[in-house]
Amino acid sequence: MQRVLVCHTGAWIGDMVLLTPALRALKERLPDSHITFLLRAQVVDLMKTNPYVDSCLVDKKKDSFFSSFVGLTKIIRNRNFDIAVVLHPTSFRNALLPFFAQVPFRIGSNYKGRGFLLSASCPANRDIHEVQRYLSVMSLLNDNDVLDGDDTALKDRETALEFWHTETDRKRVKKLLRSHGVSVKDRKNRKDRLIAVNIGTTWQTKRWDIERFETVIRELIAAVSDTKIIITGSVSEQNLVDQLPYIDSTINLVGKTNLLELGALLEMCALCLTCDSGPMHIAAAVGTPCVALFGPTDPMRHQPYGEGHTIIEKPVSCRPCYKRTCMQKDVPYLCMKEIETSHVLDVVLERLNGKKRKT
Repeated sequence: MQRVLVCHTGAWIGDMVLLTPALRALKERLPDSHITFLLRAQVVDLMKTNPYVDSCLVDKKKDSFFSSFVGLTKIIRNRNFDIAVVLHPTSFRNALLPFFAQVPFRIGSNYKGRGFLLSASCPANRDIHEVQRYLSVMSLLNDNDVLDGDDTALKDRETALEFWHTETDRKRVKKLLRSHGVSVKDRKNRKDRLIAVNIGTTWQTKRWDIERFETVIRELIAAVSDTKIIITGSVSEQNLVDQLPYIDSTINLVGKTNLLELGALLEMCALCLTCDSGPMHIAAAVGTPCVALFGPTDPMRHQPYGEGHTIIEKPVSCRPCYKRTCMQKDVPYLCMKEIETSHVLDVVLERLNGKKRKT
């Protein structure tokens, strides 16, 4: 049995969803391997449910860089890993750890020259979707004859996303919806269509004004009588909900579900209106079409993966900047402010009804 260490200590929910095809390809290619995932504490509960991960190793980063690094290096060395797969796209630390832990074979992308720490590396291509970028690392296994046998699984790899909520999560969400007067069996079997509106995202620069969300919600409810709006978000985004005036036919579930229950909830929705966020990728993974608003990030790399999604973006000269703080002094957050409520509403209604609203 080969012991494999997968390194990705980015604490982003979306990344954990997007790298699953790569993990699946790895597990299918090494079915008898034991895969340990090096990750941050914020995502450990989610990745414990991933069927392609056998165990998790948490990088706590509580101490100084040196003491934390040395301690983790010792742990990795003592576990006698055969292969290290560095999936974090930019971290030098993720490549340094298996190098100093003397893992015999190490693969990853050659981001800013970190390839010298790896046994084999691929170009750090930033012009493809993240799903494909993670998968490109997997191809290094066969390129370097680490594996024997047929490599069809890697050449004809399946790129579909997955999410790992269970029937228990679905039952909990149905109970929660019933407490708000909504009876639902599945996406196609219900009286009211459920529309998820995810109002938050981790970066301030990726957020759309809460007042614009309010306008779209009000006009959407007025235009489509059989619709219930579900407001989603994390506990930390409750302050955004507090800025959203109470609107009939909306159900506030911000902070009311865990991640797996959120997957079950989004699975029941006909559409998800969202900015670039983790819930956007969860919605795509459970097969719910997204209308996604993009500003500082590039949809080529981060759009909801798969078919049936609509991207709304504006050609602002400074984007994509990937800045968490807007550098535009004259009109800050211009890339998001340029997205008009009328445009968003037209797109949502067209996705729901196949036609734009009457003006």
